[in-house]
Amino acid sequence: MSKTLTETQVLNKLDIPDFRHLSKDNVMSFVSMIDKMDPEVAKKALEQFPDFAKVSIEGLNDLKDTVSKGMDDDKESVNRFYDMCDNIIDVIKLAMSDGVVTFEEKKYCIDKMQEIARMASEKDSEGKKFKWALVANFALTTVTVLVTTVSALDGASNIELPFKKS
Repeated sequence: MSKTLTETQVLNKLDIPDFRHLSKDNVMSFVSMIDKMDPEVAKKALEQFPDFAKVSIEGLNDLKDTVSKGMDDDKESVNRFYDMCDNIIDVIKLAMSDGVVTFEEKKYCIDKMQEIARMASEKDSEGKKFKWALVANFALTTVTVLVTTVSALDGASNIELPFKKS
């Protein structure tokens, strides 16, 4: 597909009067359109938006914070689940410590403990998959922003990145 979006089309899609009005809120939308733009339109846009690198990094930091929050929420949920499992196992142990438990009742309690252990293992695997998916999506978004921007500029850019110089 050829790069077909004109400056006017991009501005209309972003609902802004000119590229100086790009903000952190719509910079990701802009980046997602770069590969569909004429390279000159992309260069012109970036020239009008000198803080593009800074705003892109701020957007990625916001995304990173969202990913971190998701991981924290997941950790809290998993810990509550494990606490419930521990409580159930404690109740089963207490019931088994009573001298009047039959062999069948002990077998039943052990089966329930094994079931809880399987559930905990599944929850652990589910949590790991969730975390890796978040990390993978964050990495993909970061790489997409960088590669798309560099490719739109044909690798020639004078955008200053806000990093310390040594």
